[in-house]
Amino acid sequence: MSSTHHIHILPNGRQIPATPGRNLMESLMDQSVFLRSDCGGKGTCGKCRVKKKLENGNHEIINSCTYTVTEDIKIEIPESSMLSSHIISKAPASLPDVFMDRFKNNSGNQCYGIAVDLGTTTIALYLCDTHKGKILSSLSHKNPQAFYGDDVMSRIGAIGQDKKNLKHLQKLVVRTIEWGIKDLLESLGLQESMVSEMVVVGNPAMIHIFAGVDPESIGVSPYMPAFYKAKNIQTNELGFRLEDVSIQILPQISGFIGGDILSAAVAADLENKPEGTLLVDLGTNGELMLKANGKFYATSCATGPAFEGASLSCGMQAIPGAINKVQIKGQTSLPEYTFINPSKHAGLKPSGICGTGVISAVAQLCKNNIIAPGGAFQKDLILSMLKKDASGNMVYGIVQENFSKEGSKIFISQKDIRSVQLGKAALITGIEFLLKEAGIDKPEKIIVAGAFGSFLDKKDMMTLGMIPIMDPAKVEIAGNLAGVGAVMVLCDDTCLKKTIEMAKKIHVVDLACDKNFQEVFIKRLNFPNRFSFGDIDYCLGDAHQ
Repeated sequence: MSSTHHIHILPNGRQIPATPGRNLMESLMDQSVFLRSDCGGKGTCGKCRVKKKLENGNHEIINSCTYTVTEDIKIEIPESSMLSSHIISKAPASLPDVFMDRFKNNSGNQCYGIAVDLGTTTIALYLCDTHKGKILSSLSHKNPQAFYGDDVMSRIGAIGQDKKNLKHLQKLVVRTIEWGIKDLLESLGLQESMVSEMVVVGNPAMIHIFAGVDPESIGVSPYMPAFYKAKNIQTNELGFRLEDVSIQILPQISGFIGGDILSAAVAADLENKPEGTLLVDLGTNGELMLKANGKFYATSCATGPAFEGASLSCGMQAIPGAINKVQIKGQTSLPEYTFINPSKHAGLKPSGICGTGVISAVAQLCKNNIIAPGGAFQKDLILSMLKKDASGNMVYGIVQENFSKEGSKIFISQKDIRSVQLGKAALITGIEFLLKEAGIDKPEKIIVAGAFGSFLDKKDMMTLGMIPIMDPAKVEIAGNLAGVGAVMVLCDDTCLKKTIEMAKKIHVVDLACDKNFQEVFIKRLNFPNRFSFGDIDYCLGDAHQ
């Protein structure tokens, strides 16, 4: 393909070059025009469709992720195909009081910085006044690298196939972060020149790619990172258009345990928590840290993208329109649900289901005996919500067509349930192996972190067997602690020093090298038959509490 081909975006007439060897979606992303790619660029979801103008004046609908530009083309991009970052004026991250107290007497000039939680599925950005230790605004959006696969191993594999993909994957996140910074600053009437520093946290693979370092060593045994120490890099070294801004990267602990769990541990003040406290940073790559025997134990588990809404039949980010809680009051009852609607718009309808919502929905299906412990929909169950789709597969309807924003049914499929099973089995197996290594039977306290927001229900997690059955009062849902910790590091150098010191004390538990992992993992795929919360005992099929 010649590099002289151009893409004309109507109606404003913007002209951009078609990137040689890339499809239309990638060419648009190279110029910071981001489209939805819910299927990860496989051409199956149709969310990236654009109108290609033909010579006769008509239009042809094309999937931008599978269309190769071989000539000059003119396109129109429907609003529904655009990937939009959702700006949250009241940041979802809650900074610890003891941290904020350090800044209460600070006054005078404002200093601006950006904290970034670079997740495999979601990128969260926080605009901060670093002089006052305050979050001014935040946003999150999908990581466009999902085009190369939902998990880090797929992206490492893409780089292994063609080393040019390292630069391309790096450019995708750099442009996405720039796009987010621009939105945050514009929302408050600020200029890019006012930003003086950044902190970026993430798992080792994401950080390697962001820093332009080949992550090949993470993808092969013994799965070691190319670097461990904290780094400080300038934006111009990474291809940012935003110049002369220093970027702080936290230490890496192992190939799959990185600065994000260190950041979360600082935000949770884990070093001062009771012995037996377990920190679970839950995302596409689950990271666990346990305080026991006067030290820290850590491991990671591939929980998959389902918990962040990705890869689900009707999945989406936890943004306005996403179903975040489901309640089923009996097998024959219509499901009730809530969805994210921060501005209380009366006309807003649900668009899909996020990670919190799918956990809630599957827990309800378990409690009401609509699915068996093995995960399959119960045979011979006749329910108005349980139907076969066009492919003959059973799906459970949450929202009917006329009640959704897109005019299509929002449902839970058998494939979605399997994704939840794989994720929860990986998580509980990782927890069990970590506890065994530390020589304790059960955690004293569990802190659940991640970008799920405040709607994740700890009882739902126990119902599915994601975490050990214990007193719910001893389980804390803490929100995006990795993002909180990144803000703390951005505003206070002593927090960076804490992460560096903590990284030296961690004992890594390598699940990949344990011959018993797969056997235990398979056993944990089933949902529990019976579970107890406090004094109340449940069996699958009991009435909803």
